[in-house]
Amino acid sequence: MSELKYDLTKKPTRGAQRTLTAFSTTMYQLLSQKAFEQISVNEICELSNFPRATFYNYFDDKYDLVNYCWYILTQEIHLDDVKKITPDLNLTPKQALSIFFDRVYQLFTTHSQLLTNILKNNSLNSQMVLNFTDFVRANMREIIYNCLDFSAVPVPLDLIADHYSNTVLLVLEWTFVRRADVTLAEAHQYLEYLLKY
Repeated sequence: MSELKYDLTKKPTRGAQRTLTAFSTTMYQLLSQKAFEQISVNEICELSNFPRATFYNYFDDKYDLVNYCWYILTQEIHLDDVKKITPDLNLTPKQALSIFFDRVYQLFTTHSQLLTNILKNNSLNSQMVLNFTDFVRANMREIIYNCLDFSAVPVPLDLIADHYSNTVLLVLEWTFVRRADVTLAEAHQYLEYLLKY
């Protein structure tokens, strides 16, 4: 994910939190109704009941806002916890991947209607969807890089990270985008078979 204008390291005031929530909620709402390319900053501000100056206090542009929306989703599934606990617990690659996959699967399940609506208006090849998949892929790669020991494997870590993250995204796409009605247990079976772990 590219650097956000808003400093995520500082605790937001109640007013800032209300403003951030209003803008992100509006973005989700608009993405459910139209393609990302058709959304304007003016429209976001109008629906959020904030002036453009307030928007630009927090975000550089609508791309910055959508990246903030992905950050919010990450917070919801506690990916930072996964990154912290995997080295501490000395998890196997299979266990760490399972924790990551379960949390992303739960996120997609919780927000399946929102995702369905977004995908009605934004194709899988759209910049916004590619941005989201890049965001998920980057988080998966970070977990692999920082938390798992592949030193004994005769394959470059970059290749392993790409393989794992692409396979996770493939199974998630199959499960939620193609509407294959796949249970979590079945999704795990697919993942295990495809990764052969």
